[in-house]
Amino acid sequence: MRRLRYGGGLILALGMLAGCTQPIPIGEKPDQPPVAVITLECPLCQGERTGVAPLTVTFDASESRDDRGIVLVHWKFGTEYEATGFRVERTFSEPGRYIIELTVYDRSGQSATARTEIAVLAPPPPEFRVEHVEDELVRVERILPNRTLHVGETVQITLRVTAKRDLEYVYWREILPYELSSPEDLEFMILRLAKDQSYEWVYTVRVEQSGSSKLQGEGRAAYQASSTELTLSTVLEVP
Repeated sequence: MRRLRYGGGLILALGMLAGCTQPIPIGEKPDQPPVAVITLECPLCQGERTGVAPLTVTFDASESRDDRGIVLVHWKFGTEYEATGFRVERTFSEPGRYIIELTVYDRSGQSATARTEIAVLAPPPPEFRVEHVEDELVRVERILPNRTLHVGETVQITLRVTAKRDLEYVYWREILPYELSSPEDLEFMILRLAKDQSYEWVYTVRVEQSGSSKLQGEGRAAYQASSTELTLSTVLEVP
């Protein structure tokens, strides 16, 4: 009698189990979920995931895998941009930290997600400060170090003149504030400057005193019977 009761319980348990699961054919493995893997290419990165804006990065999901094949690859770049495909290129124009999310799907709808982070840094300030003035005949640029000047140091300043027409002459002079001094004669004249041709004049100044001052320049350019006057000011702060 106990054998019959044991056998009946076993049959009942097997019947309940069969009603809760899908039958698996003999020899076939269960469908496994996919695995998401992110790799990236960033030639301009300073570290593996850090670079200066604008920063272009290629994200690759090719190393993701599934036992029956991946059918969809979906990327999310924060809340503003999404893309699909195994390889996606993205340019980050603004500094900040960006979370990149990859989700891959297999044929049965199973999914897996991976995340990585990109740190985008602000570009360093330019080495030189460039200010300019221009009209229909000429463009004049003043170029000097883009940093704080200090009393006692000597600084090189460049004047670049670019002709927009075939000029007959260009005259220019620099007027130093009392905070600066120079041993040079700060004026020049160029004769016959061709269109799109540039001329550079480099001079040195010594910083004599602290304070706020204005480096002033003025000049004239002539083309045929017409001429124009230009002025260029640069504000200097010396602590």
